[in-house]
Amino acid sequence: MSGLVSYGGDPAIIASIDEIERSRSTLELVQQRLLKEFELLDFLVDPVARAALALHAPVLLARLEKLKWAAGVASDAYLGAEARITKQLDWVTSAVAKHPWLLNVLPNQVRSALPIVLLAGSAAATMVDGKAARLITRETLNMWPALATGQKSSGQDSVAAANMAAVGLGVITRSGRVGAEVETVGALGMRAAPTSIGAIAERVAATHVADKPTVVIERYTDGKRSVFVAYLPGMRSLEVGAGSEPFDLAAGVQQLADPEAAGSQAAVEEALRAAGVKPTDELVVAGYSQGGMVAGALASGTGGFNVSAIVTLGAPIAQLELPSETAVMAIEHSNDVIPALSGAINPLTENWVTVGREIDLHLGQSALTAHELDAYVETSKLIDEDYSVGVTRIRETVLKKFEGLRLVETQTFELKPIDG
Repeated sequence: MSGLVSYGGDPAIIASIDEIERSRSTLELVQQRLLKEFELLDFLVDPVARAALALHAPVLLARLEKLKWAAGVASDAYLGAEARITKQLDWVTSAVAKHPWLLNVLPNQVRSALPIVLLAGSAAATMVDGKAARLITRETLNMWPALATGQKSSGQDSVAAANMAAVGLGVITRSGRVGAEVETVGALGMRAAPTSIGAIAERVAATHVADKPTVVIERYTDGKRSVFVAYLPGMRSLEVGAGSEPFDLAAGVQQLADPEAAGSQAAVEEALRAAGVKPTDELVVAGYSQGGMVAGALASGTGGFNVSAIVTLGAPIAQLELPSETAVMAIEHSNDVIPALSGAINPLTENWVTVGREIDLHLGQSALTAHELDAYVETSKLIDEDYSVGVTRIRETVLKKFEGLRLVETQTFELKPIDG
């Protein structure tokens, strides 16, 4: 068994938690109204009809109770997901908060990744709506001051404390847009269109591990219309400030706070324009981690491009409002902390499927192991073998974008900061 779990993408099963709760309340009212029909005095009016109703009442009440139970299960699933978000962050925050000496024994790559989680958690908690955002604030501030500024948290205003720490590091800028230069560095040899989600993930991975920060853009055509596909890397640098790479730590936090102000967003938009993507051209975007956040922002309307589908790997995008006509495949490991930084739960809609699995972690392994790109590539290949309704619908929708088209151009763009 693949161990994949998915939801969404099925037009027969779509509802928000608010809609579920409204339905549950309505069922309760119907139950109460039905029970009031059997007062003794009511049988004095049209007793035959009342008696007939009384005969059917037990079955009706049982059905109503079953529907209420089903609504409760669905509602609990949402709450369970929010609880999972808190649990995902708990390992990273509480353990180090209670035992600061752990920082000295954690592997270097884990220590270096902690600021990503904490900064992004602060951004999500202070700038993104959602019930989970408040939980993220609490967990983040347990250990943030010690790692970032050496200050002691007063507990009086955790949101202000997180913002002060982030601004003090120069990670969250108060104004201004970070720009980027785009340089065409060559074209790859002709290759066939991707025929699977696994193939798309492999191309994202190849972009991410390139020596320099790059974006790869393919163009397909049938002579009448063009479809472009962009492959975006994840965060490549923990640096902040002038001269850093566009896909750096600062841009990762800004993607949560204000995508239009992020250097990675500006760089990708410039690359798309340099590749000749017009507002009327169809665009498919696939990205890992921060690249997935950029893909989500493009789909939400940032940049003015016509994004028809996105595939994201380990990216927090639940905070974004995406058009119902955009096909979304959000691949998220259940024990990966990064997608949880959105502070929200991916919606249950027919155009958006969320699919993933739990990554086995051995004793001593960081929870961030579940965020590794190799694991996401493997999960993507498992998705190609999954035939649940939602996964199949969205997978076929994405892959059909290339049907009947031929690949005519593949361009690679190197991304540089304007002040680099």
